[in-house]
Amino acid sequence: MAPTSEGYVNSYCKPQGLEPRTLKLNNENGEGIAHWIGDPDADAVVLYCHGGGYTQPASMGHYRYLSRLVKDLNGTQSKASFSVLMLAYSLAPEAAHPTQLREVAVVLEHLIHDTGRPPSKFFLAGDSAGGNLVMSLLSHILHPHPDVFRLQLDSPLGGVFLLSPWVGFRTDYPSFKSNARLDLLSPFALRKWSAMFLGTANRFNAESDPGPVSGDRWTDVCLNPPSWWEGMHHVISGAFICWGAHEVFVDSIRELERNLRAGWTDGGGDHERVILLESAGEAHVAPISDTMLPGGGKKSDAQLAIEEWLNSRLPQ
Repeated sequence: MAPTSEGYVNSYCKPQGLEPRTLKLNNENGEGIAHWIGDPDADAVVLYCHGGGYTQPASMGHYRYLSRLVKDLNGTQSKASFSVLMLAYSLAPEAAHPTQLREVAVVLEHLIHDTGRPPSKFFLAGDSAGGNLVMSLLSHILHPHPDVFRLQLDSPLGGVFLLSPWVGFRTDYPSFKSNARLDLLSPFALRKWSAMFLGTANRFNAESDPGPVSGDRWTDVCLNPPSWWEGMHHVISGAFICWGAHEVFVDSIRELERNLRAGWTDGGGDHERVILLESAGEAHVAPISDTMLPGGGKKSDAQLAIEEWLNSRLPQ
């Protein structure tokens, strides 16, 4: 059993006495595995890609955060039910890009073509490396990756929300120095993980520092010009991206913000549909890591903003 699947069974299902509900796909386009948190027949579904540098499985923090999100949103006044489908993508270094992109595309294709729901009922979401994978998928829908099957939508998805997305593999941005003591990520670890993910790590010692790492236009998405994002409003009806002001990723996310906003509006999208929130005093993936605090942690402004955004997009 793969690490994320093992964690789903042992860390999420067994402690709550739940039967595992796993989606396993294997077709001409590839394979995909994902695990349900909530009702598979819910009206609205979030396809979630977890973080962990592409090398680590979903953590207990992910299960706590997502299960609370499902519970709280289903307890609102919305008449629509809500669930999460968490992708169990293959981990690096055993699996390299674009394996993970192909896997998430297989699962999304199944959801929009085989479940009887319109694309507007599906949302994409992810944190850190999972945010990178979501942006890679959105890029692929607009600009198909040559090694992954083409994924077409008849209408836009319900939206996308990202927590502290890893949007580029450079580690020489000023924020890597200014926030070095405030964040939990190190440049060395990020270079090592990204090289493993891209299949460029030292084959004799994958744990060594590979030096500067660069990917392609589907992975280093913050470097793509505004023109890359034109037409994105035909893929997703809206976007909510949040991060902490204490992150080493601050500068790369701000670079994505500028290019994404410009491309969205230049392509004819409503600028109010793109919401970006930088949370003061927060480090990497704070909404998730906060759930590991004693008592579960009080919801931050970022967590509340995400829930408000999602709730506003669910059918009433």
